[in-house]
Amino acid sequence: MAELTLEELKPAFSPEQFCSLSQCEPLSFADLQPRAISGIHRLANFSGDSPVMLLNGFPGVDYEEACRQLIEDAKGQDADLFDLCFTENLNNPFKPIWLQLQPGSGFEFCDMVAELLKLANHHLDAERLVTRIMRKQNDDPKIGDFLSDLTAHVALGLQFQHPVLINLLIHHEDKQAPVIFGRDLNWDTLFGSINYQTEQGSVYANHHLLEPGLVREANGGYLILPLDELLDQPHLWFKLKNAMQTGLLDWNAYQEGKTLTPFFSPEPTPVRLKLILVGDRLDVAEFQILDRDMSERIFLRAELVSEVNVAEQLEDFTRYLAGLMNRWELLDFNAAAVAALCRHASRLCDHQEWLSLAEVQLSALMRLADSVARDANADIITAEHIHEALNEQDFRLNYLVEQSDLGVIDGQILLQSDGEEIGQINGLSVIQVAGHPYDFGEPVRLTATVHLGDGDVADIERKAELAGHIHAKAMMIIHGYLSNKFGAENPSPLSANLVFEQSYHEIDGDSASLTGLCALLSALARQPIYQHFAVTGAVDQFGNVQPVGGVNEKIEGFFRVCKIHGLTGKQGIILPATNRLQLNLSDEVLEAVQQGLFHIHPVSHVEEAIELLTGCVAGEPDIEDTLFGRIQARLDELNGTLPKRGVLRTLLGRIFSL
Repeated sequence: MAELTLEELKPAFSPEQFCSLSQCEPLSFADLQPRAISGIHRLANFSGDSPVMLLNGFPGVDYEEACRQLIEDAKGQDADLFDLCFTENLNNPFKPIWLQLQPGSGFEFCDMVAELLKLANHHLDAERLVTRIMRKQNDDPKIGDFLSDLTAHVALGLQFQHPVLINLLIHHEDKQAPVIFGRDLNWDTLFGSINYQTEQGSVYANHHLLEPGLVREANGGYLILPLDELLDQPHLWFKLKNAMQTGLLDWNAYQEGKTLTPFFSPEPTPVRLKLILVGDRLDVAEFQILDRDMSERIFLRAELVSEVNVAEQLEDFTRYLAGLMNRWELLDFNAAAVAALCRHASRLCDHQEWLSLAEVQLSALMRLADSVARDANADIITAEHIHEALNEQDFRLNYLVEQSDLGVIDGQILLQSDGEEIGQINGLSVIQVAGHPYDFGEPVRLTATVHLGDGDVADIERKAELAGHIHAKAMMIIHGYLSNKFGAENPSPLSANLVFEQSYHEIDGDSASLTGLCALLSALARQPIYQHFAVTGAVDQFGNVQPVGGVNEKIEGFFRVCKIHGLTGKQGIILPATNRLQLNLSDEVLEAVQQGLFHIHPVSHVEEAIELLTGCVAGEPDIEDTLFGRIQARLDELNGTLPKRGVLRTLLGRIFSL
């Protein structure tokens, strides 16, 4: 298969495709979420009691902003809004009662009750005022009972516990459904609390010392809660779940002994809200373990997508970038800068045909480029400013990469990028360091040796317990391929050892299975491998090469080693053909490819890879003068020269075989 051209090594974005961002109509992240739009629309128009929706996202999502816009655009049915007040229970002052008022009428209700008290205290007729109050509150019977008790209380000349009769807890002046995002949650902030006062050594509470909490504030609207906070404090979820199922929220304190006046017990309030739980898939998985009943309770789910397709939504993506520009009040981006941003977004999702919507990373690059442009007194951000921002960021974060390269420079890490060796090959790995913001590629040398045995492939990493389960599976697949290819009729008399040289930490994954298989084939055929190649790819038992991850980091890692040793014009990478669309290489590698100093070879089968690595035709086991034919001949020769069983036994064996 022909090596890849320069155009195939990066996404096809050009300035001619774009205009400056100031010419684009901005879009938000929420505008690019069709699944979430559908889910919020259904939630907004749901008529049941306290529905719950689960919104699956990914790290870095601004859930609050996304949910607020999704809800604003949903245009759902009129919410069941109400103002909420607490007042003294005229029959039992230690058990204040709530009154549910029409939305936006709370202050007016308080003023009218105050006027009613004046009339009652002066023994004036208040019937017309009572009728007016009841009309404004839709003849709520509970309010009617309260007004009757109030006038009777005053008529009897009884005193009130507090000079201000009503505590207006919740007031919706704009008559809009509240959208509340909970953060830094605890029992009191979520469910409300009872404050206490002391006077002359006595502790007391009254209805004016009640704090409503987020749940009561969200009544008639939406409450958005991050799953990770509920996972840290599971008792919050179970309390909330119980309140939503019963439709009532009490005033119980969480900590034992916190209720200083146990005889003071306000009436539980109604709960009617729409709950949205937000988090990534790991949070959801942990939440399902926490509450197995969750799947029955939560029947509305939606996904926030992290990528958009280039062919279908390139224009929408540029409008999304325009929205980020406006949000952070950045300088304008010209067409070339937009193309550079799109290429970076493509690199973030490791696919030439998809663009990442990761707001944190995109905003960070745009803001850094804006700072670079302002330092240069530029009026507009260009592609050069984008590249300089990326280079600065790479310089600040590449200390570990430089330390890795230093081992190659000092000769402490033994790698070859020229010459030929039997049973030795350059593999490619991706290094992930805890706390480091990005992964980087690092070549590794694999060696294979063969010896008389039972045909087993001994993986040193697995025996040393330095390999994960997927790596162990890959080694078994290699054994399966060799057994199928060369041991279908006779067992192999050779065993092999395969090792990752100078590897001192745990490895996992199957991306080195093609590399290890080629090293074993070289050792079996006694055919040297060109060391100017590095190989990555997974294989199946039939030798088909399968895609792997981290191809850009792997290629750039081997390119760094080749630069240290000196580019010869022969060096390159062998990778799965199915990884072609994941390629988005750095400008430095692209320049070397353009000059013919570095090469990228796609392969679909192990035979193509071994032919590139050895310069020999792979052929078939039954065809002489081919690589596989030489391997089969060697195995057959060894099978025919096993230790002799003695002259007499051999002679009798030959007689009876006639």
